Amino acid sequence: MDVAAARTGDPLTARRSSTPLVVIAVLGVLVGVAGLLVPRFVGGGEDAERDAVVARVNDFATTYNTYDVADLASYQKRMKPLLTPAYDKEFVRVTNAVFGALESKDQKSGDANVLAVAVDSIDKDSAIAIVAVDASITTSSDETAVQRRFRWKVTLSKSDGDWRVSQFDTVVPLDASTDPGSGGASPSPSASPSASQEGQ
Repeated sequence: MDVAAARTGDPLTARRSSTPLVVIAVLGVLVGVAGLLVPRFVGGGEDAERDAVVARVNDFATTYNTYDVADLASYQKRMKPLLTPAYDKEFVRVTNAVFGALESKDQKSGDANVLAVAVDSIDKDSAIAIVAVDASITTSSDETAVQRRFRWKVTLSKSDGDWRVSQFDTVVPLDASTDPGSGGASPSPSASPSASQEGQ
């Protein structure tokens, strides 16, 4: 019946016969469009996470380099939400000791300026970023502020939807090696600010 109708040019029967083909073609187009949209959605999510990591590292570098030895409690309170609980405990322990030693120098750090943050690696619950930041350090014995530049590799962990710093290490430039037999200078991790930190 359908074959005969198609041969005789019956438009209604011919339309019914071609309907499944049209449906299949439309579904194919929709699946293709969906295939194009899914990667964009996933990529957008990753971009958002990268932005969150950059923002957190920026906040960390700025806050870390803005302190007054005479106001340790306020400094530790500002740093706490930026650090993992384990790293915060270490930070408190070290700053209690270091700030006590620096108290007589009346040391301060400020004018923190983050020059750049780059995400080195990232997955669903961890990330590593590199940050370069300038800051000025003053003490009671200095007439002018000493400008320092720091470069750090910052490791972050994600907990309860928030990125927090779990560790950071100094990034030593390749030309910092002075003894060929020593294998070059080694990064020196630090959990507290200090006038002894060398700008990189």
